[in-house]
This record gives sequence, structure tokens and C-alpha cells, in this order.
Amino acid sequence: MKAFEIRPTVTDDLETLWEFQAMAAYEQDVAVAKSIPMVASYLDDWPRPDDFGFVAEQNGLAIGAAWARQFSPQGKPGVYCEERTPEMSIGVRASVRGQGVGEKLIRTLTAEAKRRGFRVCLNVRQSNPARRLYERLGFQVLPGMTVTNRVGGLSDWMLWH
Repeated sequence: MKAFEIRPTVTDDLETLWEFQAMAAYEQDVAVAKSIPMVASYLDDWPRPDDFGFVAEQNGLAIGAAWARQFSPQGKPGVYCEERTPEMSIGVRASVRGQGVGEKLIRTLTAEAKRRGFRVCLNVRQSNPARRLYERLGFQVLPGMTVTNRVGGLSDWMLWH
């Protein structure tokens, strides 16, 4: 694989993040992702003061992105894990999956979370092959936190700390 760079997100990255949010949510395109309130909650009003993230670029093209957002316990059900534990979202272009992009994005994001004194959680479908990567990078399934996801399958909450 050609070299790629990781950089912090900036306000102008919103449409790029939407593209990767559609991938992360298994939606066909950005318009559909934006129309689903639960999916849209990960980027509505981006960036909020505690939001942070990173974009992977290769030759000026975004090939992946990972970001974290702290949800409120009073917010929409299904997106709050715990205080000082933002939820991570990640998407990587299919053409570069399995080549280290996701791993480098996660390592960069968790290092930033640690610098800020945060832990990180994520919600992952049990059938998602990236689950092995999350486990290898230190995410652990939270016992009793398996939920039925919005498409009727099962998803697990995982926590990195």
C-alpha cells in the first residue's frame, strides 16, 4: 500500500465525515445516512466542543476517518455509554481495508482520548469483521451490553481504557 497520512479533523471535513458515517452505518449513501436520526446524531452540529477526530489521506484523497463524540445520558437511547467516554465512529474505504488504515486511525484516536483523560466506547455489530481489530487494540465487550441494533441484528458495546 502507498503511504498515507493521518491528520486531525477540521470544520471543513464535515462532508467527508458524512461519507465515512454512511459506510460505518452500512448505508448506501450520505443522503440516506442523514435521514436516519440515530445515524445523524453522530455528526449533527459537528463539531461540538468535545468532538475530536482524524482523517486518513493518501495523495490528497480521504481514505478513512475516525471520530469521537460524547453523548448525554438524556439524549437518544442507544448512544450513551458513560461519562467521559465518547463513542467512536470509524469508516475506511473498501479499497484499502485490511491495510492498516483503520488500525492507525484507532491508535491515533485512542491516544488523543488518553491525552484528554477519556476512555472510548463503540457499538459494533456482532457480524462485523472489524471486531477482531477492536479486540486486538484493547476494546473489550461490556458484559450485559448486547443490544438489538436498528436493523434487527445484535450489536455489542465495547470499551477501551
